[in-house]
Amino acid sequence: MKRLLYILAPVVLLAACKDKATRDAEESKELAARFTPIINGAWVMTDYLTDLGKTKSALASYNKLQGVVYMDILTSTYSGDSLYIPVSFNNHEGGGFMAYFRPGQEDNAIKINLTDNENTTNFYELGYETAGKDTMLVLYHYGSGNKLLDKRNFSKITGTVSDDGEPNGFQRGINSVLFEGSYTATDDAGTTKDITLTRDGMVQGMEGASTYHIYSDYMTEEDGYKVDEFTLDPGTKTQKPFIYQFSGDTVRLFASAENAERTKLEKGALKYTLVRKK
Repeated sequence: MKRLLYILAPVVLLAACKDKATRDAEESKELAARFTPIINGAWVMTDYLTDLGKTKSALASYNKLQGVVYMDILTSTYSGDSLYIPVSFNNHEGGGFMAYFRPGQEDNAIKINLTDNENTTNFYELGYETAGKDTMLVLYHYGSGNKLLDKRNFSKITGTVSDDGEPNGFQRGINSVLFEGSYTATDDAGTTKDITLTRDGMVQGMEGASTYHIYSDYMTEEDGYKVDEFTLDPGTKTQKPFIYQFSGDTVRLFASAENAERTKLEKGALKYTLVRKK
């Protein structure tokens, strides 16, 4: 009898292990089915976008960009029980982490391997929360005893990207807050035209310009070069940099040029006045 039990014990244990593996695989599949439609897309740190809407200045809001500030989630790359998520740290360094379709501390979260460099015993989880019709992605930060230390919300950047449009979701987020819209534009010669600046960085109705870009990464810039810069046709031989300034529904674009000593960018003559249409 004892001999029979010795023979059966490994069989029972193996069957139990297989049952657990099957249950884990099914749970992971169910979590992936629930989470992937929600988390897919480009996500920008909500506090930054909110602050940007108040300051109307990428430079003034730059101090908000600490840690993970942007996630670009493409769930079509999901394989097995995991998904690699590319991120931007401080709006300067690229990186990423793995998300695992395994239960987190709460029903609305899954496990990830993002590291807390200040305390490696802490950990993060990725989840979502809803408020009315809005869904926010949430990065939960836990400490000892699974205590929630803080959390960071991210807003989804929607809209289509044209063939020549801005592919980076973080940049489209900035555009959506600051410049996206229709304007009456008056140049320094007094000529007035109706123009449109799109979320994906396209310029419509302005002769000689087809794209625009808002500078937002000041980490390695010297103080004299930290300005609110708006550039028409960036990266081309005809690119034109300006220093922008908001006043209510009006945006003024001033010439931007390096001083003779090549130590800073200076605001020059007013080149365009853009008045947002109601």
